[in-house]
Amino acid sequence: MHDEFLRKQEKDKYALESVTQELERLRSDLGEFNLWIGDKKSGMCLEDWEEKGRRSEGYLLMIQYRLQHLMT
Repeated sequence: MHDEFLRKQEKDKYALESVTQELERLRSDLGEFNLWIGDKKSGMCLEDWEEKGRRSEGYLLMIQYRLQHLMT
């Protein structure tokens, strides 16, 4: 009984470590994503309205793709 408890405890420990690592990876991805958005926003300030429109459509598609990628 005690051995079974210890095995389950060890298994739970590895599961927790795995979830923690995945959470850190997602945080890192979102941090990079936020930096990318900030960079693109600052670059768009210098463009004319037509160019901003074209770029914003492309950025929205990229954001959708990134979010779908993060959700899978």
